[in-house]
Formats: sequence, C-alpha cells, structure tokens
Amino acid sequence: NHKHLKEMQAITGLKVAPIFCPIVSDFYSGMMVTVPLFASQLKNNATVADIKALYKGKYTSDIVKYQESLDDNGFISAAKLKDSDAMTVTVAGNEDRILLVAVYNNLGKGASGAAIECMNVVLGQPKNSVLDI
Repeated sequence: NHKHLKEMQAITGLKVAPIFCPIVSDFYSGMMVTVPLFASQLKNNATVADIKALYKGKYTSDIVKYQESLDDNGFISAAKLKDSDAMTVTVAGNEDRILLVAVYNNLGKGASGAAIECMNVVLGQPKNSVLDI
C-alpha cells in the first residue's frame, strides 16, 4: 500500500500495481529504488530494449540521466549520489523480467530538490540553478 503505487499505476497505465522496492540502509543519505516488471505487463509487446531506448532518449539532462549500467564491479551503491541533487536511472533484465532502477540522494533530488527545480522553472532560471549536480 505504498503511497506512490497509485501514482505509478496511473502514469504508466498498468492494470496491476507494480512491485515497488525502495532500498534503504544505515547511511545518512542516498537511495535506490527498483521497480520489477514482467514483460507480459507491457503494452504493444514492448521489450527491455524498447524501455532502454525510451529511457536513453528521455533522461539526458544533468538532473536525471540514463546510464547503461550503474554497477561498480558488479555492485550498485544506493549511496552513490549521496552528495548530489542528480538522479541516475537504468534498465536491467531480459525478455521476461525487467528491472527499472533509480539511484539518487533522497535528501537532495527528493522533494526539496524537486521544489527548487520547479521554482527555477517558474522564475525562468535554468532548471539546475543552485542545485548541486
């Protein structure tokens, strides 16, 4: 019953809410969120390659960017962006099981970073003005 499930369902058009897996640990800031999907849940026979292409084209800014892989020698640190207001996303998986992954500073790009980004847009400033990216 996580508060973001209805939002995720509405934006994506999924009939069934996805599994939402935030990964937290004993560190000051940083977060990794994973959303596992089955290919059978996707419309128009979309594949993991289709999602990667979509992410690659959509997430190209300094604020949110796509990377082919987030790992460092096979491990992904949820604290990787702990000193940044940026977010990095990737897509992993195969033709049956797909994993959407985002790593960010939950005390930066979270609500406070998003509020500053929105304020910058309203004030006609660059979106990342005064954000530490």
